[in-house]
Amino acid sequence: GYRLTAAPDDVDLTRFDRLTGDGLTALADADPAKAAVLLDDALALWRGPVLADLPDRTADAARWETRRLDALRARHTAALALGQAEASLPELAALCDEHPLDEPLQALRLRALRDTGRTARALAA
Repeated sequence: GYRLTAAPDDVDLTRFDRLTGDGLTALADADPAKAAVLLDDALALWRGPVLADLPDRTADAARWETRRLDALRARHTAALALGQAEASLPELAALCDEHPLDEPLQALRLRALRDTGRTARALAA
C-alpha cells in the first residue's frame, strides 16, 4: 500500500477551512480589511466541485459547499464594510439567484443596492 504524508496546510480544504475561520474571526473583531484578505485567499483555493473525484462524496461535499457559501457571505460583508458595494453587487445578485431562500445573502444584496444609491430597487427587492 501507499501512504501519503502531508502537513495540514498542504491540503486545500484544510487551508480553506483555516483561512475562512481566521477571516470570520477578523470580521467579528471589526477588521474587515484583514477579513477580506483572508477570505479572498480562502476562496482562491476553490476550483470546481469539491471532492469531485471521490465516491460517496455527497454528504461531505454538501458540508463544504455550505462552508464556501459562508465564506462568500462573509467576504461580501467585509466588502460592504469597506465601501465596495458596487464591486460586490454583480456577484451578490448571481448568488441570490442561485440561493433565493438564503435570507442573509438577500440582506447583503439589499444593503449593496442601498449603498450604491439604488434605494428604489432595494425596496422593490
